[in-house]
Amino acid sequence: MRPEINADVLQAIGNTPLVTINRMNPNPRVKILAKLEGKNPGGSIKDRVALAMIEAAERSGELSPGKIVIEATSGNTGIGLAMVCAVKGYPLRLLMASTASKERRQIMLAYGASIQLTPGHLSTDGAIEEAYRMAREEPDKYVLVDQFNNPASIEAHYNGTGLEIWEQTGGEVTHVVATLGTSGTVMGIKKRLREMNPAVKVIALEPRPNHKLQGLKNMHASYPPGIFDRHTPDEIRPVDDEESFEACRRLAREEGLFVGMSSGAAMAGAMRLAKELDHGTIVVLFPDGGERYLSTPLFAPPPERGMRVFDLARADSTIVATETVGDAPVAGFFTMGPAMDRLGDLDAWRRILTLDLITRYLNKSGRKAKAVVSLADLDDSALKAARAAGLSREEHARHALRQVQDFAASLGVSDAVSFHLAGDHQETALDICRRLLAKGAAYEKLRSVYFDVLRYSEYGRMSSMDLEKISLGKTVDLAEYAKDNPKDFTLLKRASLEDLKLGDVIKTEWGNVRPTWFLQHAAVAADTMDEIAGFLASEAHVFPHLENFRAIFAIGRGLEPNAWLVSQHVNSEIDGAELSELLREAPAGLVRMWYLSTSYRKALSLSQKSLAMWKRNHAKLLHAAADLHLAAKGADPASELPQPAATLAESLRDCVEDNLSLHHFWPELFSFCRSVAQLCTQESLPPADAAAMEKTLLDVDAVLGILETSELPLPATEWSADVATLVKEREEARQNKDFARADELRDALRHRGYEVEDSPQGTRIYPATR
Repeated sequence: MRPEINADVLQAIGNTPLVTINRMNPNPRVKILAKLEGKNPGGSIKDRVALAMIEAAERSGELSPGKIVIEATSGNTGIGLAMVCAVKGYPLRLLMASTASKERRQIMLAYGASIQLTPGHLSTDGAIEEAYRMAREEPDKYVLVDQFNNPASIEAHYNGTGLEIWEQTGGEVTHVVATLGTSGTVMGIKKRLREMNPAVKVIALEPRPNHKLQGLKNMHASYPPGIFDRHTPDEIRPVDDEESFEACRRLAREEGLFVGMSSGAAMAGAMRLAKELDHGTIVVLFPDGGERYLSTPLFAPPPERGMRVFDLARADSTIVATETVGDAPVAGFFTMGPAMDRLGDLDAWRRILTLDLITRYLNKSGRKAKAVVSLADLDDSALKAARAAGLSREEHARHALRQVQDFAASLGVSDAVSFHLAGDHQETALDICRRLLAKGAAYEKLRSVYFDVLRYSEYGRMSSMDLEKISLGKTVDLAEYAKDNPKDFTLLKRASLEDLKLGDVIKTEWGNVRPTWFLQHAAVAADTMDEIAGFLASEAHVFPHLENFRAIFAIGRGLEPNAWLVSQHVNSEIDGAELSELLREAPAGLVRMWYLSTSYRKALSLSQKSLAMWKRNHAKLLHAAADLHLAAKGADPASELPQPAATLAESLRDCVEDNLSLHHFWPELFSFCRSVAQLCTQESLPPADAAAMEKTLLDVDAVLGILETSELPLPATEWSADVATLVKEREEARQNKDFARADELRDALRHRGYEVEDSPQGTRIYPATR
């Protein structure tokens, strides 16, 4: 049999193969078949459209020799047109956004087309506007084929793609999945399959606004094509960038299919659909191949993802916890707790809540994390506080630990954060000293032990401090110490007579001593962690405190924290303000929200004005949570996450992983709250969507810890019969303007343990304990 010979390359367009998806198919009862449109001679599904549009223009007489064909294109249509025009001898000018991939541009130029770039931030819309202007102003010179409004685009898929799918599957196709760009693919396939078997479902996939999927369109965020009819596909589903990109990479690795971005989006939608079906045959359209995306990040080695923070030692950002899960080691974080005589110190609690945020986020994300907070109970201030209280050191320390733990519980600090008394780690402190002495990094003099800073070559570099220019004697009385070098720092301090009298000493080979603040905290860190992902201090600790810790860790334990984080000061306009006063004046969720209101690297302002502002912000959040809780009506969350919720979850991830930049997250949260209020006011929020949005909000709060489920209203379905009767009677009393009776009924509900709130959506009932 003689092989078929095409008269030209255009006769080779169409009849692309179907390939079974195997390893990526999540449901063995469903068959997934990929239609490889990259096998067209021009490399994409747009070859079909380009040929159909040019031939339609020829038949109508609109296109004749001497005219220039123009078109706005993101790439593939332009390549198809360039190939067709090259064969037929028509000049072609293509308009496209400057963000189109270099490979596509080079292919078009190779076919002989000319290219005119439009601003990238305007996306395809900018190219469309310019093409329309040219065709409108010079109609005798240009022929605009206009794929967005050209019915030939639909006919190409009605006569070609749709019919091929039916014939290649022997009529077994039950679902077709395709992405939305110009929309001709979905429109034409549905038109054909509706005639062949109306039961076949066509699912269109639409990218999110501000997406990065080249060639696809969000029909709300850009000009919808004239040929697009939202009611034609059986269903339109959203698709995210990241799931599309990951599906694209998996197709190459697991199926041997090297395809482009939109193919990844189609595959992501097909996999989700397959999970929902009991049986069926899905045909998924892969519009082009992957070779046109090699200059994009699509197939580049993925950058290391994880929580990135600013490291003082590097003077640059670094990742402290990657996305590794499973058997990965626990990421440990450390900070110093409040002094024993200032347990409500605002700076210390800012550090503690920052570490609580980190560990909550990492553990919620499937990465193991813990934080250790050390309490120094053997230094001068701790002993002075114990003696002033008339307690032994041990009694005072245990009492202080309980008070700190009570504060932490009030603030919702998670169990991943633990508090440790340095006095319980005395042996480790002594062991560190012995190692330092053995290595020549420390020396004993008059029953005290000192660290020789000249023995650690890195000393001072982290804080960019020149040791020759240090001003001595500002923080300690040099006369109290017998150092060889005034710049050395104390590890073990010789006990005083009062220390000996009260037994607040440690007996060692060097005499009766007490460990200094630095050594106490270093011992706790060394005892509780094998590795330190992040060491968090305050601005006041940068020098010499962090340099001292670094020297002790490096030589005494061979330990180097992966990152040294520095939290800025809390500037209080309220004299003597401490945590206990804040918790008396405001709910814990509001206090946490205020603490997290700005980046830990920026100073935090405490004033009546700032607290009032965040009280209003907290109220907005509570109202949104209440609206969603009631609107959900106990429904299961929708499988597709509504756009406001998807944006909120993505924003939290991006902000937390970018140096805990929560100040960029709050605007997204308040925008989410406004969306909730609008949807609930319009009563246009389905219960399943409300449930999905509520779940997202609670997932966000699992990281932030600023909501309490007890603060949410009780749905009417959970009211007892007598409560429902009282609510109904009260609503009638209010309608009749009998406010005295309404107040009596409010009191009756309060007596039963409920608070009443009148909202635009009706009466809300809360537990009285909120």
